[in-house]
Parts: sequence; C-alpha cells; structure tokens
Amino acid sequence: MVSYIYGLFTISNVFIALFIAIYANLFLIKTKSHKERRPWDFLFISSIFFLIFQLVSLFEFFGVIQFVGVDLIMVSKLFEFLYAGFVLLAFISQHDLILRSHLILISKKEDNGSIKISIEGKKKK
Repeated sequence: MVSYIYGLFTISNVFIALFIAIYANLFLIKTKSHKERRPWDFLFISSIFFLIFQLVSLFEFFGVIQFVGVDLIMVSKLFEFLYAGFVLLAFISQHDLILRSHLILISKKEDNGSIKISIEGKKKK
C-alpha cells in the first residue's frame, strides 16, 4: 500500500512540475519585451530542477533506471534545495520589483464596508 501511494504521489508530482514548467515558459515567451521578468526566470529554472528530479524518481520507482551506490535521499535533498532556493529567489526578486516600481497603499475599512486600495507609481528622481 505504501509503495502504491508513493508511486501515485510521484506521478502526480511529475504532472505538477510539468504544468509549472510549461506555464512559466509560456509566460516568458509572452513577456519577451518586458525587462522586469526575473522572478519568472527563477521560477522556470526551479521548475526544471523539480521536473528532472521527479522524472528520475518516477523512472527509479518503475525500475527503468537503477542507481548503484547513489544515495537517492541525498539527491532528493539536493534537488529540493535547488528548487526551494530558486523559488525563494523568485519571491525576493518579485518583492524587489514591486518596491522599486509601485507603492501599494491599503487604507482602513470605510463605514460602508469597502476597503480602498490604490497603486501609485514612485516618483522618479
């Protein structure tokens, strides 16, 4: 039963990683003219690392490939580190872009129950 669940999650992770990689790549293709797309570059790179590891895990699970003398847990941790690191870089880059380009203001709730949100560009010096 545990083996079945492991295989099911591995197959699911391959599809998730493939979807993320395709989505990030499509976004990169559509935004070629924009110079501020660094977070999507990092997301695409991290999704490729995640996809590679998940494919290797899937092939290993089905017995297509075997690793002799290789600690798969160590390889797993390496790919998890790369994936998490690039996703973190994507968030940091996105945060930096937001702070450099726009100021987002959220004001108090008004008497009628609405919340006023305004996005204003920073003044250029």
